[in-house]
Order: sequence, then structure tokens, then C-alpha cells
Amino acid sequence: MMSPETPSTGVAAVIDIGSSGIRMVIAELGPNQSIKYLENLQKPVTFGKDVFATGRLSPATIRRGIEILTNYKSILDTYGVRRMHAIATSAVREAVNRDNFVDQVFVRTSIDVEVIEGAEENRLGLIAVEQALRGRFDLDKHNSLIIEVGTGSTELIAMLAGDVTLTRTLPIGPLRLPDQIELGKADAATLQRSLKRRIGAMAREFKQEFDLTTVDSLIALGASMRFVAKELKKEGDQTAIIAVKDFSEFLKTLSKMSADEISETYAIPYADAETLYASLLVYANFLAETKAETILIPMVSIRDGLLLEMAQLLSGNKRTDLSRQVIRSARSLGKKYQYDEQHALVVAANALKLFDALQEDHGLGPRERLLLEVAGILHDIGSFVAATSHHKHSFYLIQAAEIFGLRKSDKDIVANAARYHRRSQPKLTHPNYMALSRPDRAIVAKLSGILRIAEGLDAGHQQRCKSITIERKASQCTIWVPEEAGDISLERQALVRKSEMLTDLLGITVVMRQGSPEFHPSPRSLPDPLPKGEGTSRVRG
Repeated sequence: MMSPETPSTGVAAVIDIGSSGIRMVIAELGPNQSIKYLENLQKPVTFGKDVFATGRLSPATIRRGIEILTNYKSILDTYGVRRMHAIATSAVREAVNRDNFVDQVFVRTSIDVEVIEGAEENRLGLIAVEQALRGRFDLDKHNSLIIEVGTGSTELIAMLAGDVTLTRTLPIGPLRLPDQIELGKADAATLQRSLKRRIGAMAREFKQEFDLTTVDSLIALGASMRFVAKELKKEGDQTAIIAVKDFSEFLKTLSKMSADEISETYAIPYADAETLYASLLVYANFLAETKAETILIPMVSIRDGLLLEMAQLLSGNKRTDLSRQVIRSARSLGKKYQYDEQHALVVAANALKLFDALQEDHGLGPRERLLLEVAGILHDIGSFVAATSHHKHSFYLIQAAEIFGLRKSDKDIVANAARYHRRSQPKLTHPNYMALSRPDRAIVAKLSGILRIAEGLDAGHQQRCKSITIERKASQCTIWVPEEAGDISLERQALVRKSEMLTDLLGITVVMRQGSPEFHPSPRSLPDPLPKGEGTSRVRG
């Protein structure tokens, strides 16, 4: 370990608790998002072997993990680290006693561990990849598959011309091989047959949403591929590029070696050696489904993605904006469930217009705005299951889906907002709503109130009200619809029913008028164009 420098408020650390090891990176974060790496540590653990075999972390493994983290904490204290983010991935995420482990870590080390979902791993991985490839490779000009094979899971991001189309967290990794296959000792042919069957089945499922044969660029993350780049003398400052044929030849060499021989020949720990060949076979099988002729290996990980976000915050900049990718992922999910795309997009767009116009009333921010847009896109996907109670089916489909960039807590908000876009408002007797935290319940109520109005504005699925203008004055919100929209009586009636929730929440009157505000005096001086009770929702009492 290098001698620590003078403690600095710019020194930060990231701890990654994986299936086979606990890794820590310490870096100095400077101006303009600069990152100077100071330490890169790794200690082996058997979290994956425990969880994938028994479903839980054993007491001995928990003690070992806490011992490693205690040592890491002493190093952090030596460096004077004030900014630290600790995450845990697939093994801890799947452990039935994960909460006990996280609690014990905090009690004994004061390290607060965040257990992240696969979607968050993908988001952080893409941030790191985009930074590493900037100026070297244009994602917008390629169809790419970003893949990271861990010992317990495989993360996939499929991109068409730079847009995220599909993300998956697959239960594939060396520590999940069938019981009859002994890790590090099974012959190459047996491993290949087992993995080829599993990956082939998953690739066939993928083709329903994404054709892997369209992929011309394979981008590989992960320690095993960084090892390959180093051994083939191809590693660069940021990204290595290796030919598929060179990778295949190296794989053939490894197939003839035992784990002991790999460990001795390449001077790597035995724990890494016994998983190396199986990990690379997973890459090879996915590679075979594409038309890529080279493999790009960015020399980064999700830890680099986390550090980059920390550096952005320290520099006073916004976090990397991946909202475009989140929306693209949501739209891909909508297409999977055969949604009415034009209806979904106009509902989402009108919901955002309402959100922006009512900013001072609801007090929500950019994150909630993005979640509202996703809810608008996906609110009707439950119709794929059944038209009856489709809002409830939408809830379950959203919760079960992988949406790039959204954590479970984000998906819970989106799913609940979609669930309440029609019929009943949230109630204390609804368990899924009550399972949310109090702040998240407030967010759901506000987003649902906005979404209900936006959905009502396209009640006939004819997009008559896609060019609305919103005027916010005093206690009234006026939705102006152009004259050329024609007959909007159906939308007027829907507004009466759908605006009540937002009226109760924010204490405003929601009115629909036809025309444009610049050609009319103040709405309050105009006679209501409808008989009393039609097209207007008024504050009670």
C-alpha cells in the first residue's frame, strides 16, 4: 500500500461487495471532474458460494466480510476519507439474510452499505463506458452489446445507434454452474455444452425484443476481460481492442489448463483462476450470437461510474444525464406489451407540460419529472394482459420489468402512479401503496393526479389535445386546446372525473377551454363554455 498523502476533503472511496470479492478504490477528486487513483484493493470472499447454494450468507462468511470491511475502514480513516459509497450486488442482493448482514456491517464498521439492483449496476456501467469511450468510439454509429460477466450474474445492455433498447440481469456466472460441474476442474467440453444450452435459450428469448445478429460491436466489462486485454498486450489507457480470433485462440489455450496451472502460469489467485475460463466462455457464447469482429474492453468498472458521479457532485456539476436512455428503455418495454404508442407518448408529453406549469404547486424535481414521463409511457401496458382492470395489470408488469436506470424504489413509484391513472385514488387499505415510505406516497399522489388529467386529455385515443397550452393564474389552471382540435366533448367529460384528485391535493381549479390565451381576456372574466359541472373541477368548500 502506498503511503497516504495529506488528508484532503477531495479524497473519496467506493467499496463494491461482490459475489467473490470485496473491492475498494480510493481516489482524489479534483476540479473539472478529475480523478486521481490512490488505492485499488481486493480481498476474496465466498458470498456467492454461500448464497447460490443455500440462499443465505453463512455466519463465517459474514464474519469474514466484516473483518475485511473493518480493515478497509482503518485505511479510509488514514486517508481522511469523508466521501464514501459502499454497494453490494447480486450475492448479497439475493441473500435472505441480507438485512442482517447490512445491519452488522453498519454496527461494527459504521459503513452504510446500499444493496443495488441490476438496473443500477447497468446505469453505473454505462456511465463508466461512455466516459472511457468518449473521443475513441462513437456509440451512436453502432449497434452495441455491453456485457459484464460476474461470478454470480451477467449484466447486458443492448443499444441501437446509441439508444438503450434492452437491459437484463441474468443468473449466469461461474458460481451458478450445475451442481454436477465442479468449478475449476470440469473439462472444457462439459463447460461449453452447459453454458451454450443456457445462453442459447436466453438468446432465443432475446430475439423477441432484440436481435443479437444486428450487433456489430461487443463491449466487454469485467475483471476477466481486463485480464485478457493485459495478457494479449492490448490494454490501453482507457480502452483495449482485441480481435475475435485472438480472443478465441487465447480461450483455446486456457481450455487445456487446470485452475492450478492457470493460477501458476499467470500469477493470479486460485479463486480467480478457477472462475476465469467459465467466465470467458459466457462472453464467447454471447459473442457468437453477434456479428462483431472485435471486442472493445474499457478498462473500467461500476466503481469508476460511482467515482465519476462523486466527482461531478464535488465539482458542482449535474450527474451524467441518462434520462434519454431511461425513456428509450421504457418505450421498448411498451412495445413489448403492444402499447398504443401514439396515445402513450401524447399522455406523457401532456403530463410533463402539466408538471412544469404546476412546479410551484407540487414542489417536485427532475427525478420525479422523469418518473412521471415513464409512468405516462407505460400506464396502459396492462391492457396486454386484459382490458379489464388494466391499470392493476400495468402495476405488476412495471414492477416485474427491468427498466434501465431505475432502481426498485423508482419502479415502485412509477408502478403506483400508473396503477392510479384511472378508477380509485390511493387508499390506506391498498397494501402496495402503503408499503411505500411516506415521502414516496406523497410523490405517487401528485404524479397520479397529474397523470389522470393527462390521460383524460386523450380519452378517445385520437390525440386531439396534443398541442395544449397551459396557463396558471391565481388558484386556477387553464388548459387551452386549439380550435382546430375539433370536437373535444369526450375529453371535457373526462377532465371532470380526472381532475378531482389534483384539485384536492393542490387546491387549484382545473379548466379546459378551446382557443388560445393570447386571444382571450382573463379566464375568470369568461363565461364557462359548458353547463355547470362540465369540464371544470373546483375546490370543494
